[in-house]
Amino acid sequence: MAKEVLNNSKVPIKKIVKTVQRVPNKTVATKQAVSYLYGCFRIMGIHIPKKNPHLYIVYSIIINCLTTLFTPISFTSSYFIKSNAAVSFDIKLSSMQAAIDVYGCAIKILVLIYYKHKLEAAEKLMDKMDKRCQAEDEVQELYNIRNLGRRIVVGYCAAYWTYTTMTLISAFVSGAPSYSINLFIIDWRHSKIEFYLASFIEYLLTSWTCFQQVANDSYGTVYVCILRAQVRILLLRIRKMGSRLEQSAEENFEELKSVIQDHKDLIELHNAISPVISRTIFLQFSITAAMLSITLINIAIFSTHIAATAASSIYVVVVLVEIFPLCYYAQCLVYDSDTLATEIFHSSWILKDKRYRKMLVFFMQRTQKSMELWAGKIIPVNLSSFISIAKFSFSLYTLIKQMGIKERLGLH
Repeated sequence: MAKEVLNNSKVPIKKIVKTVQRVPNKTVATKQAVSYLYGCFRIMGIHIPKKNPHLYIVYSIIINCLTTLFTPISFTSSYFIKSNAAVSFDIKLSSMQAAIDVYGCAIKILVLIYYKHKLEAAEKLMDKMDKRCQAEDEVQELYNIRNLGRRIVVGYCAAYWTYTTMTLISAFVSGAPSYSINLFIIDWRHSKIEFYLASFIEYLLTSWTCFQQVANDSYGTVYVCILRAQVRILLLRIRKMGSRLEQSAEENFEELKSVIQDHKDLIELHNAISPVISRTIFLQFSITAAMLSITLINIAIFSTHIAATAASSIYVVVVLVEIFPLCYYAQCLVYDSDTLATEIFHSSWILKDKRYRKMLVFFMQRTQKSMELWAGKIIPVNLSSFISIAKFSFSLYTLIKQMGIKERLGLH
């Protein structure tokens, strides 16, 4: 029976195999890529679950009062304590760079809370687009983005907690807390017990701040990767468009209309996500430039302990990690979206009817606009912007080294 079907069919065997491999997708969805991210939101107290919402609101108020509000207050009030006047300048600069990050983190959380409904609304678009993913290669892209989205969140966690652990080690080596923040009832100068207790509390506060930064910094990268995955799925459909010999002219036209609808949904998804990223990444670019400058000045002039220098060096890497993945994947998104028009031109359209070709030209014109992301509608989010920020900070570091400020101040 199978041989008769193959003999009577004019469709190549490869086409038949490809059709057999089309299976309904019931196990994977694009929104699974944000499962770890929304887990972070829930722990942070900014994602209210359907179960026990009132109890969760109480938890959110308590946890944010103890951390999101208390940490900036502790950093600010520590600069007005007389006993902190004797603290070395490298600790003061470390505290200053962390204070900028803490305040920036609090502002980004507020912005994220305000716009989070747009991110949640984008999930409906993702589900709509996932329903059309039936081919094996398209489903594989969904698996890839699910795994990548989760790895991004884990990667941010590993990078940030490496830094906080190094600051704790630096505190134990130097004999003073890394930031000497004001803990009000605890003074680390009184005894060894209070020193260890103050250092551990600082470690918990900075670790929580870094956990908030994981959500703040990774969400943009994850959503840009989701956009890129949907662009890649659209590219797969465009390459297969009109290539099935068994399809009639009307079926080819309907397939083209379906691909155009996919592109419309993709643009809608981009328009839903990009305003949220635009506002937070503009703030992050500004904070990154300031923190890199302060940290490199600290390393070049005032750092006196190897552990403190190592912690500051890791901090430079962490600060760069905050913006590099987003810039990289935003650059990849622009490249993939620019490929759409080329793939449409190389699709099987030569033997199609006039109606099909007219619609194809219209589709090609619509895809010639790049899916760019902008920071505050001013700075493009790409690798060139990342390199510019890094060059500015390291140029400042080189200038300070050449001026010999450390030798002039007698800091050897």
